[in-house]
Amino acid sequence: MIFSIGIILILIFGFLRGLHRGFVNEILSLIGFLAATFVSIVGTSPIAGWINQAIFQSGQNETAQLIIKWVIFAVLFGLVWRIVRLLSDLLAPITRLPLLHQLNSLLGGIADFIIKYLFIFILLNFLLMFPSQSIRDQYEQSDVSQWIVKKTPILSDEMIQIWDQHSSEVNV
Repeated sequence: MIFSIGIILILIFGFLRGLHRGFVNEILSLIGFLAATFVSIVGTSPIAGWINQAIFQSGQNETAQLIIKWVIFAVLFGLVWRIVRLLSDLLAPITRLPLLHQLNSLLGGIADFIIKYLFIFILLNFLLMFPSQSIRDQYEQSDVSQWIVKKTPILSDEMIQIWDQHSSEVNV
C-alpha cells in the first residue's frame, strides 16, 4: 500500500513538474542525465586506473582507490551535466514563444511522467535485489509496483542483461 501511494504521488508530481518545466528542459535533462551517466561509467575506470597507478605503486589501499573512483565519477558526471544545462539555458527563450509554450508544457508533462516511471522501474528492480522481507512484503501488497515491474518486459530483460554484463565492473 505504501509503495502504491508513493508511486502514484511521484507520477502525479512528475507530470505537474513537467508541465511547469516544459518538454525541451525535460528532454535535455534526460539526455544530459543519460550522457553524464554514460561518460562517467566509461571514463571512471581508465582515469581512476591512471591516478591509482600514479599514487599507489602496489595497489594496497583499496579504500582510497574506491574513493578516488567515486570522486572521478562525480566530477565527470557534474561536468557533463553542467554542459547540458548550459545548452538548456540557451534554448529557453525559444520555448517561451506563445504557441510553442503550451505545446512545450503539455509534452513536458508527458515526458516527465515517462521519466519518473522509468526511475520507479529501475528503483523497484534495484530494491528487489535486496533480501529484505519488509521490501518484499511492500512490493507484494502493491499492485502498482507489481504492474510496473512485470508489465515493462522489454526494459526488464534489458536491465538483467546490462546488470549481468557490467556487474563485475561495479564496486560497491
